[in-house]
Amino acid sequence: MSFKESKPGSIVIGFIFICAILFSFARYMGWLAQNPGVLGTVARTVYGPDIRLETARLKHVKEISPGIPAVTVLCYHEVRPDRDDDCMNVKPEVFRRHIREFKEAGYTFLDVSDLRKSAAGTSLPEKSLLITFDDGYADNYNYAYPILREEQIPATFFVVSSTVGNNNRMTADQLREMQANGMQIGSHSVNHENLAVMSSKEIDFELRVSREALEKILGKPVYALAYPAGKVNEDVLDGAKKYYEIAFLAGVWPDQKQTMYTLQRYGVFKWNEHIESIFRNR
Repeated sequence: MSFKESKPGSIVIGFIFICAILFSFARYMGWLAQNPGVLGTVARTVYGPDIRLETARLKHVKEISPGIPAVTVLCYHEVRPDRDDDCMNVKPEVFRRHIREFKEAGYTFLDVSDLRKSAAGTSLPEKSLLITFDDGYADNYNYAYPILREEQIPATFFVVSSTVGNNNRMTADQLREMQANGMQIGSHSVNHENLAVMSSKEIDFELRVSREALEKILGKPVYALAYPAGKVNEDVLDGAKKYYEIAFLAGVWPDQKQTMYTLQRYGVFKWNEHIESIFRNR
């Protein structure tokens, strides 16, 4: 074969080689992690979910917050097939995709009882994930809960106690059923109002009465709290420490030190088609 005859084939092979190098470099730089198109799909298929950004954050958590469980915590609100315009709503098929991608990435799924044990000295797996839900919407039971059971995954639901049984909210019977099947229930206050602008007496009411009401429904201690909208100050922290063992914020700030009463969570929104994008919700 002459040089002229082999040249077109060599050019094609060289082009493919260069494309492969550029693709690998783009993945290494993390540029494909946010790509919802073909390149992102190919990268995810070849390499698996890209969790390097979160791995680096958790390493930093260990450095600045020693003794605090270095876990990834997600905060969902609604999981339903409609409400396309609601930024807080994640479609059921996307929620299931998140779970399967975290499984593929090698995560162990926790609930708040595991964090409680961790605080007492029990070690947690290196890649640990806690799924939480805020507000107690009825779709949590209708759509998210069946997926969690099918995927054999625990989760923790933070419920506004005064809304239990209201329109578009979970009922007491549903909460008891979920608890009986491995889900954990926590407090999201009595009325879901900004605790940080309340008096100490009002804060005490919101945190104490919510816990008491949920414990009456569930017949078990309620020891975890999610602050409404993540709003907190020193008075709120004092109240949380009085009635709970663990409390969660509603955001992630990588350079902010955490305690068991300021545990950070990623909000999950409708645009988070894949788990890589969740890690940029800060």
